[in-house]
Formats: sequence, C-alpha cells, structure tokens
Amino acid sequence: MSISALAWVFGGFETFKYVLIIFGFFISILIKEVNAKSEYLFYYNNGISKMQLFAYGFLMNFVFSIVLILVINVVLKLV
Repeated sequence: MSISALAWVFGGFETFKYVLIIFGFFISILIKEVNAKSEYLFYYNNGISKMQLFAYGFLMNFVFSIVLILVINVVLKLV
C-alpha cells in the first residue's frame, strides 16, 4: 500500500489506480516470498496450491480495487 500511496503523491489518482491493482499485489507477494517462504502449510493441507492461492488473491485484490476506485470516483464527483 505504501508504494500505491507514493504513486498517488507523485502521479495523482490515475496512476494510483493502476499501481494499486497491479504492483501493490505483486510487491506484497514478493515480500511474503522473501520473508516467510514456508508459511503456506494451511493451504497445502487443504489441497490448495500456491498458484491457486496467488490467482485467487489477485482476483480478490482486483475486485476490491475496482470497487474502491468506483467509490472514490463517486465521492470525488460529489465534492
């Protein structure tokens, strides 16, 4: 989220939207992989692969980000 906030400060809301959706998720996955590589036991025990977990996480991040962007756009138009 801090990378997305920097994009908002330096590039405005238009840049923030794309950075939040794409780069924010991948940076968080990268940090997770470097710091806690072997902490996926819960998902392995339930039969979910790491790729399925990443795909589902990206999908949820995408949906949440789109909803957040729409809400912010509506609020900005009302102000």
